[in-house]
Amino acid sequence: MIRIKPGFEDPSTSGTQAEAPGSRQIAAVGPRVALAGFLARDLMQVHAYTSDPEVCRYSLWGPNTLAETESFIADAMIVRPGRMMTAVMMEEKVIGSAAIWRTDDTGLVGEMGYTLNQDYWGQGLATEVAGLLIQLGCEKLGLRRIEATCDPQNAASIRVLEKSGFVLIQRRPIANKSNSRRSESLVFALG
Repeated sequence: MIRIKPGFEDPSTSGTQAEAPGSRQIAAVGPRVALAGFLARDLMQVHAYTSDPEVCRYSLWGPNTLAETESFIADAMIVRPGRMMTAVMMEEKVIGSAAIWRTDDTGLVGEMGYTLNQDYWGQGLATEVAGLLIQLGCEKLGLRRIEATCDPQNAASIRVLEKSGFVLIQRRPIANKSNSRRSESLVFALG
């Protein structure tokens, strides 16, 4: 059973930290993982996957330096209307990150993304995370359409999106090719 926790995104607190230092706010709970707010103390667990070249292979970011990971966590801890950035938690350990955010002026279209520490690949956890993000997007952000992009060579992520009900709608060139690893993204949509 998936449970969505009330109050994770409060637009009236825009620009503030999601919770008092040291406390973790839970956004959603699935059978094996939970999506929760980041804490500064998550730095080394987050850096374990954001600095891993294999984890970053299909991403437009990374591998991160420690300072880049610290900056990522600091940004993720700031509450912004229309954006939910969460840590993927398993048994009190941060094993990844997941986010969903509004992308258009109507507030009805959004995009989601997720990353997991490779120690947790191949267990169906990314599909569980995708399901939690979809539910958060619909119930908390009021989204009617959710998009996700991925590298055309990332077969595992393509399978996750397809299992989650997404369909391929476009091959999009990447305008800013600062990352020479890829020149296009696949765009999937749900809704």
